[in-house]
Parts: sequence; C-alpha cells; structure tokens
Amino acid sequence: MKKFKNIAFIFLIMVLSVIGFIPNLYVLHILNLVLIYSLFALGLNILTGYTGITSFGHAGFFAIGAYTTAILSTKFSMPPIITIFFASFFTGLYSFVIGLPVMRISGIYLAMLTLGSAEFVRLVTINWSSLTGGPLGISRIPAISLFNFSINSDRSFFFFLYIILIIFTFMFYRITKSHFGESLVAIKDDERAAEAIGIPCAKNKLISFFISGFYSGLAGALYAHFDRYISPDAFTFSLSVLVLCMVILGGMGSISGSISGAFIIVILLEYLQPLGDYRLLIYGLLLTIMISYYPQGIIGILNYFSQYLNRNIPKSNN
Repeated sequence: MKKFKNIAFIFLIMVLSVIGFIPNLYVLHILNLVLIYSLFALGLNILTGYTGITSFGHAGFFAIGAYTTAILSTKFSMPPIITIFFASFFTGLYSFVIGLPVMRISGIYLAMLTLGSAEFVRLVTINWSSLTGGPLGISRIPAISLFNFSINSDRSFFFFLYIILIIFTFMFYRITKSHFGESLVAIKDDERAAEAIGIPCAKNKLISFFISGFYSGLAGALYAHFDRYISPDAFTFSLSVLVLCMVILGGMGSISGSISGAFIIVILLEYLQPLGDYRLLIYGLLLTIMISYYPQGIIGILNYFSQYLNRNIPKSNN
C-alpha cells in the first residue's frame, strides 16, 4: 500500500504543477510525453521487471498501437476513442503471438526474437505504402473526442492522459499484487522452482506478453493522437533502448520506478536532442552504470536512504 501512496503523490504533484505553476505550453507538452511514456514503461516492466524476460523490441509494439489507431481513424473514419482500445487489444494479441516461443526458448534468444519482431514491424510500415503511407507516414490523425468534447489542446490532453494513467496504473497495481503477479516474480527468481510448486510458467509468461503488448499499444495509440502524425522514423531500435532505460533507471519491478524513469528520461531526451544518435551512447552508459551499481534503480536508492534514516535518526518519545 505504501508504494501505491507514492504513486498517488507523484500524480498529485504533476496535477498541481500544471494547474498552479506551469502556464508554459512547451513544459505541458513535455509532461504529456511523460504520461505516455509512463504507460509504455509499465508495459515493458511487466515483462522485464516482473517476469524477467528482456525485450529489445518494444518499439514494435508501440508502433503497432500507433499505426492501428491511425489507420482506423483516418482511412475508416472510426471514432478515436474506440480505435485506441482496439489498437491496444490488437497489439496485445500480436505480443502474445511473439511470446509463443517462450515454451521453447528463453534468455538472449528470446530477446533477439523481440528485436527481430520490431524490425519486421518497422519494415512493414516502410514498404506497405498503400496502408501505412510508407516513409512519409500518416498525417492529419484526428483528435480524440469524448462526449462531444474535442481533446485537441495540450492542457485538455494532459488531463485526459492523467485519467487514463491513473486507471491503468491502478489496474497494473492490482495485477502485480494478485496471485498471478506473485507467480511472475517467482518465475523471474527461479523458473524451475516455480514449476516445481505448480505454477504454469509458460502460460503465465504468455499472459505477461499480452499485458505488456496491451500497455505498449495503448501508449502508442495515445501518442499517435497526441502528435497527430506518425512515421517509421519514430519507431526505431533507439525507442526500445529508451524505454528499457526508463525501466532500469526507475527500478525494475516497481510501478513508481516506471513513472519516475519516464520522467527523467523524457527530460534528458529534450536536453540531449542536439546530440542526435549519439544519445544512444549516453543511454548505454546510463544502463551500464545502473545495472552494475544500482540494479534496483532510483526507487531502490530512495528506499535504501529511507531505511538508513529510519535506523540512524532517533525517534522522538512524544
């Protein structure tokens, strides 16, 4: 329950910042990206942080969500609020199919499979021009409308994303605290021991793939309607590295860590933009440092200092 209170505190701070202290539309735009990438990081975290499956291909899931909602809303004139959740479910199914080999392969081989699936998606978006627009992408993606209210400004989009993130973070919290969520942690710690006590490891890992794909597809679909334009250039390998940095930096197996990692990386992304592709070197260095010295991420560091202070600061007798 303590972790969930921390999450609620983060949400509260963000809302108060927007309402009281941030009239700047650029900063508001960055906060919207933070909310979208928070969902994306949660999608990877259920797979990597809780189940112990490394993925280098989540950019592909993000792209499927974005392109599915863009195609349905532009070419078939479907309401965006419907296409977003259809895109999320479709991405979950695709992720489930990609995860089917977990019954036979694991480790680096499975990680390479996810990388190959992402590259496959990117090549499809480039070459299937009649459907995806090819290298030019899809433009004029319609704004989201809800109860005859068009969500077409950064401020209105923030509050829409804020509500979505609260709902799906709570759902994520309930999933991880259920017997299923506890079984994922057991699989991550020792899959053979988990099998020995009757946990259906292959089945639960496949469900984890579906949940991961659903959250990643949801983030991609929201990104498409937020930016109103998508192209294959936005869904390269660097995006997969980016979201992996968010999860590891914030803390694997931590909801607060996903949100914190998304916030930090998005800010870094803006400041390091002039470096172009050299940003990948910095992200790689950051990953190496965190994995080597701080494997529990920022949330783990904060928990360590909190425990240290509790042990060393004498409590008042009053």
